[in-house]
Amino acid sequence: MKRTQRLIVIVGDNALINSTSVRSIIAGFHACTIVKHISQETLANVFHFNKNAVVFNTFYDFLSWKDFNPVVVRLSYGDSSIEKNILGANNIISDFPKILEKYDVDVGDHESHDSSGVDITKTDNCLLCKIIEGRSDKPEHIVFATDHFYMVPGTGAFFDGYLMIVPKRHVMSFALLTAEELSEFFDLLDDIRPILEAIYHKKIFAFECGSGRTGDGKHETSIVHAHFHLAPTDMPVLREVQKSGLYPALISKEELVNYGEYPYMLYVDQEDNWYICSKPEQYYPRQHPRQVLANYMGCYDIYNWRIHPFREKMDIIAEEFRTFCYENRNLLPTWILESVRFED
Repeated sequence: MKRTQRLIVIVGDNALINSTSVRSIIAGFHACTIVKHISQETLANVFHFNKNAVVFNTFYDFLSWKDFNPVVVRLSYGDSSIEKNILGANNIISDFPKILEKYDVDVGDHESHDSSGVDITKTDNCLLCKIIEGRSDKPEHIVFATDHFYMVPGTGAFFDGYLMIVPKRHVMSFALLTAEELSEFFDLLDDIRPILEAIYHKKIFAFECGSGRTGDGKHETSIVHAHFHLAPTDMPVLREVQKSGLYPALISKEELVNYGEYPYMLYVDQEDNWYICSKPEQYYPRQHPRQVLANYMGCYDIYNWRIHPFREKMDIIAEEFRTFCYENRNLLPTWILESVRFED
């Protein structure tokens, strides 16, 4: 999977290198931090926040940089040449990520693509609000519904049994749920996991990419309505997350309410250990838990649900869940059976 924590050296003409506009554009990439000088201490500090260090330099002193394994990019007044690592000043936003893509480096989304400033309280165009209100543009399968939540197969199901728990209320993250909603969510999670384990013969990895209170910093195409993902898998969660460069803290599930202010990555492993990354200065890749899981499964190229929606798989998952619940209806507790939606 693409990584951060690389040194990127941008060289070129003195006037262009020192241009305020050029520097501000580069600084707008969420996974990049501009540094003045290269040193082990400086790089360690930047890498601690899961970002790339970018230094501007007018000198082409390649040999002195070799110990830092840099990606060297030449800034030009002309057009970009992706193959030659030449970056045209007029096309930085589009071409800088393309150059770093060759080295599997993630520079992050650019701030110009943020959802900042969007009225997150409006639900007219919210996909998850549309689903529960029956206004979705595409057929969706609500397979389970309680007072405050519903459950649907997830878009981008590159693995079996992918389901999402969604609050009926338009809220940015599960950390912002009320005490009543949170209690119901914990019960729902306890009820659903054994069913999925029985269907798919694997324990459940659960995760959420929390948007923060305002939704700022999320990509403009992101869904800023909370949704909690369920994935049957034998992946060692903490080990694989740490291999990706993030080191989440262990929390109790009741502590989740303390993390509503800023975006976070929440990982719940198969033994119900809750881990969270939540630092406003740290970089979290888009769809990070999906990237980690896809990388573990050896299918990283298809992790992105926007490019690979797997909508036909959603039909299969809905049918598998409903069939299991119907065939085992005499064994399921009444409160679970009453929440199953056996048809659309």
